[in-house]
Amino acid sequence: MEWYDEVPWSKLCYACQKPFLHQESVGPNFSIEGRRFFLHQRCAELPREIPEHPLHPNHKLTLLAESPYRRDDELHCCHRCRKALVKFTYHCSLCEFDLHFSCAFIDTKLNHPCHPEHPLTLLQRPSIFSCDACWERGDEQESYICVDCQVWIHESCAFLPTTNYRKDHDHPLSLVYSVPNEFRRFGIPCDYCLRDIPSRSWVYYCGPCRYIIHLGCFEKYRNPRYIIHLGCFEKYRNPSDFGGSIESHLAKVMSRDNLVKFPTNDSAEVFNHVLRKEFGMEIVAVPERVKLRRCEHSIDSLDLQNVSNSKNNEITCDVCTKAILFSSGKCEECNYFFHFTCAQLPGELPVLYQWSSQEFTLSFLEDVRDKFTCYACKLDSNGYYFVAEKNYLDVTCALLPSRLIHKAHEHPLERTVGLETTHQKCRSCGDCFSFVFGYACFDCDFSLDYACITLPEIVNHRWDKHPLLLSFPPFSDRPGDFYCEICEEEIHPKRWHYHCKECNQSFHPLCIPRVLYRNFTFGGIFEFGSHPHPLKLAREGGYHSRCDSCHEPMYCKRVFQCATCWFCICFSCATKVSKFKTKVMFDEDIPPFNF
Repeated sequence: MEWYDEVPWSKLCYACQKPFLHQESVGPNFSIEGRRFFLHQRCAELPREIPEHPLHPNHKLTLLAESPYRRDDELHCCHRCRKALVKFTYHCSLCEFDLHFSCAFIDTKLNHPCHPEHPLTLLQRPSIFSCDACWERGDEQESYICVDCQVWIHESCAFLPTTNYRKDHDHPLSLVYSVPNEFRRFGIPCDYCLRDIPSRSWVYYCGPCRYIIHLGCFEKYRNPRYIIHLGCFEKYRNPSDFGGSIESHLAKVMSRDNLVKFPTNDSAEVFNHVLRKEFGMEIVAVPERVKLRRCEHSIDSLDLQNVSNSKNNEITCDVCTKAILFSSGKCEECNYFFHFTCAQLPGELPVLYQWSSQEFTLSFLEDVRDKFTCYACKLDSNGYYFVAEKNYLDVTCALLPSRLIHKAHEHPLERTVGLETTHQKCRSCGDCFSFVFGYACFDCDFSLDYACITLPEIVNHRWDKHPLLLSFPPFSDRPGDFYCEICEEEIHPKRWHYHCKECNQSFHPLCIPRVLYRNFTFGGIFEFGSHPHPLKLAREGGYHSRCDSCHEPMYCKRVFQCATCWFCICFSCATKVSKFKTKVMFDEDIPPFNF
């Protein structure tokens, strides 16, 4: 027999199949033909025979290392607890009387780390109570209780392992007897049932990943959510089954099911896919001549490499307001830029949602100060839109596919059409949204609203010289707390945000003007009588700039500004100005502000 100072946390006692509590971490180690196993010291010192046991006084009981019956024999069980026989059984061969050794020697007192003030007393009669560990009713189990403090837990909960594993998480989970402060501060729900966890509940959690699960959910649902539905399990298995990463798994699903991958910065590719696959339209990659609905002028092809655009300004499509990444078109007379796909949008779209009985008609705004709020993503826009029954949808939301694959989830997401009376929490921002404008994986209870589905994958910000990548939980590579560099508030550990690995900087999505105003095109210019110079619409004002009308700070806010005399006026004040004697134009020759 060899002694070890510490028993590995993953081992169970060979005799009682219960874990080693902290105060029992020292015990003997035995070896049989080179194989090690562990025993509690009390289990190693069990007597070989019991001459007269109170439950069987006529014959002696002999300790056996294994059950004397066949493993598939369900007729024989412990005569005290009526449960199946396991290792180390006291047996009477004459009467076929059997007792678990734990039932033969009952520990009436237990010093448990959940209640260090007093020992817990074993209550051997089944009682009706609410367990302080798992919050389940205990009416058929033995339990431990502290009468003075009214602490009452199941016997099975009392001997839970302090460290455990789940199939849907890569790291070991630690058992704690109350919700940790970092989870309590943000109100992080159970990762399985998504319900709030009482602060005094026992939970299993992983600190670096901010993963937490109810004790009840851990015991009841050993398998992850995505394998409960058999059809879903067979079609979309765990990425590890493919022998690769989550990226390789998503690539295979996307290729097999012909889905568009999100997040993306290439909106034209998404539009092209939807118009071709879901609306049956023929889209020309590079048409010889097209006309833009807004100006009806002839349009010429444009090579981005030959465009001398203004410094610090990206070229955006005046139809969908998204960045132009490849060759596109331009109207030389109006100085409009656009994707070729956006120039071929149909004038009407079929009924997209059940709440609308009319077709959606394509339209656009006339004045540079006009804007609308998209009914789906709730973001302001000044680009083209589809309207039906006074409901406005920007081009991006109107042309989202019915099914898509997202980097934040293992399975394809379905557009939740016709569930307008149902509300769910977005797993990205935590806000409640109507299921009409969302995507969901119902097997995993994973939902996203339109605003988060359309977040760009990569953005730039003046405070970081590197591209910022959209990040999803769990953030195991950044176990500490992280704060938004703009608003300086702590970022919720379960919320999506933009992050730069090189500089270790994080940002709330809506704190970045390029994300908040991603449905806006900038550069439009208008003139009015109160100011002698033209004003140019910019994404944000300077760090110390203020509106010359309402005197509100213009930093990170849309602003009309003058490049000649540094005059600026906020978007809200500009919309209040009378349009009398207002000249609208688009001019790329006026230089932007340098911040």
